[in-house]
Amino acid sequence: MLINSENTFDIQSKTFYYEDKKLNATVDTLISLKKQSKLQSLAPNTTLNKGFTQSYWWLAFDLENTLNETVNLFFNEKSNGLNRLQLFKLDSTGKITAMQQTGDHFRFSQRPINYHTYLYPIKLKAKEKATYFLWADKRGQNMVIPFSLGRDFSMIHNEVSFFILFGVFVGIYLFAIVFNILLFVSLRDKIHIYYALYVFCMLIFNLEDEGFSFQWLYPNIPNLQDYLRHIIAFAGSALLVQVMQLFVNQTKENSSLYFLANGYKYLCYSLMIIPIFLLFKANFLWEKINFYAANFIAIITVIILIACAAERIIKGYKIAWYYLIAMLILLLGILNYVLNAMGITTFYIYNTTGLVIGLTVEIVFLSFALTQRYNFLKNQKKILEQQKAKLEIALVDDVFTAQENERTRLAQDLHDDLGGTLSAIKLNITAFKSNISDLSEKNKQFYAQTITMIEKACLNLREIAHDLMPKNLEKLGLVTALNEQFIYLRQTSNINYEFVHDVQNSINPELELSIYRIIKELINNIEKHAYANKASVQLLSNEQQIVIMTEDNGIGFDVNKKAEGIGLNNISSRINYLKGALYIDSNKKGTTITIQIPH
Repeated sequence: MLINSENTFDIQSKTFYYEDKKLNATVDTLISLKKQSKLQSLAPNTTLNKGFTQSYWWLAFDLENTLNETVNLFFNEKSNGLNRLQLFKLDSTGKITAMQQTGDHFRFSQRPINYHTYLYPIKLKAKEKATYFLWADKRGQNMVIPFSLGRDFSMIHNEVSFFILFGVFVGIYLFAIVFNILLFVSLRDKIHIYYALYVFCMLIFNLEDEGFSFQWLYPNIPNLQDYLRHIIAFAGSALLVQVMQLFVNQTKENSSLYFLANGYKYLCYSLMIIPIFLLFKANFLWEKINFYAANFIAIITVIILIACAAERIIKGYKIAWYYLIAMLILLLGILNYVLNAMGITTFYIYNTTGLVIGLTVEIVFLSFALTQRYNFLKNQKKILEQQKAKLEIALVDDVFTAQENERTRLAQDLHDDLGGTLSAIKLNITAFKSNISDLSEKNKQFYAQTITMIEKACLNLREIAHDLMPKNLEKLGLVTALNEQFIYLRQTSNINYEFVHDVQNSINPELELSIYRIIKELINNIEKHAYANKASVQLLSNEQQIVIMTEDNGIGFDVNKKAEGIGLNNISSRINYLKGALYIDSNKKGTTITIQIPH
C-alpha cells in the first residue's frame, strides 16, 4: 500500500490473511508463508468474516511511505469482542517490533489508545517500507474483522458522523425509557415497565456492540463483554414477548399460540444461564451452543411475535397491525446482524451491523403504537360502555314491561276470579235477608257486619285492581287520573294532600305510566314512613323536562340510608331508566324530593 498525501487508504485490497487452526503460528511462520505466497488475499471492498471460529487469525499488509516526511497513521480494528489482539511490525532491516497486546481479556486501560475500537498508531519515516502482521484471537465468537487505515487526524474526524448518529440513537432509547417509566407511574399499566426494561436491554446491547459499555461501564472487568451481549439478548427476547402479549391482549382464551409464546418466553429467560456460566468457566462446546443459540433465538423470537400478531389481526384485533409492522422492521435489522455474525454476509450500515438502526426504528414505531393502543382501548371502552348502557336499558325495559304485564294479569285475575267470587258470596248472603227477622238481635248485628265486610273487601279489591291497572290513566290521562287519586286520598287519609300541576306539553303514554308509578310510590312512602299531616305533590312539564316534587312536614330520614328502602330503590330504578335525576333533602322538619326527567 503506497502511502501518499491522501487521508485514508483502501488497505483491504492490499491485505492477506491466514487461519491458524493449530494455534501454533508465530510472526516468523507468517513471514515464511508470505514469502512462499501461501497467504490468501482479501477480495476488494470486503470484510474478513468467517462466522464462528475456534482458530487464530492473521492479517498481513505492506506499507511504503512515498513522501519525504514522516507520516502518522492509525490502524483501526473496528470489531468488538476480540479476546486478544496484537500488531507486529517487520521493517526493511528484518527487525520485528511487537506492539502492545490488547483485547477484551485485558483491562481497557491496556489498549494502545483509549478508544471504543482498537486503534494502533503506525509511524512511517520518510520513504520507509514495512510489513505489518495482525494476530487476532476471537475463538468462541464470530470471526469478523473490519479494519481501516488512515492519517490520525483524518481517522478521528471521519468518526464524527458515526458518533453523531449513534448519539441520536442513544437519545431516542433514553427518551423511550424515561417516557415509559413516567407512563407506568401515571397509568400503572405493566406494559410500560416491561417495555422500558426491553429498551434498556437494547440500549446496553448496542453499547456493547460498539464497545462503549467496556469503555464507560466496566473498564476493569475483562471477559464480561464476551457474554454480556448474549445475556441481554436472551432477556430482551423474553421481555419483547411479554410486551407483545400485553400489547395485542393475547390470552389463553383468545389465542391458540398463547402457550407457545409463554413457554418460549420462559425458555429465553432460562437460556440466560449459559452465558452466565461461561463467565466462570469457558468451554468451546458451550460457547458454540451459546453463539448459535443467541443468533437463532433472535430470529425465532421475531418470527413467533409476527405469527402471534398476525393471529390477533385475523381475529379482528386491529391494533395488532402496529406490532406486526414494528416486528417486520426489527426482523430486517436482526437478519442483517445475524447474517453478518454467521459470516454469510458483510453488509454494514454507517459502520454498524444494521441492528442498531432496526432497533431504533422499531422502538420509535412501537412507542408511537403504544399511544395508538390507548386511543384504541379508549374507543373500545367507550363502545363497551355504550353496549352496556343499551343492555342495561333493554334489561330495565324488559323488567318494567314484565312488571306491567304481571300487574295487568293480576288485576284481571283479581277482577274476574276473586271479584266474581266475592260478588257471589254477597248475593248468597243477601238472599237470606228476608229470614233475618227471626234472628236474635246479636245475629242480626253479625249479619250486618258480614255484609259490610264483604262490601269493604269488594271495594278494596277494586282499589287494588285499579292500582295494578289504572284504566282511568289510559282513558282520561295522567292529570285526571292523579286528581281522582288525590280526591280519594283526601277522603281516606289522615294527611292533607295538595296537588299542583302545570303540564304544558303532552306526554307519551309509556312515560305517563312511569310518572304515575313514581308518584304512587312517593305517596306510599309518605303514607307509611313520614308521619306527616300535610303533604304536597307538584307535576310540572315543559318542552325540555318534566319535574316532580313532593314535600311533607314529617319526621324525615337519613338520606345516606335511602338505598335500604325498597320504595326509593324502585323510584331510582325508574328514574335511571328514564335518564333523569333524583334530589333528596330531608331533616327532622320534613322531606323534599325533586325528580327531573328529560322530555
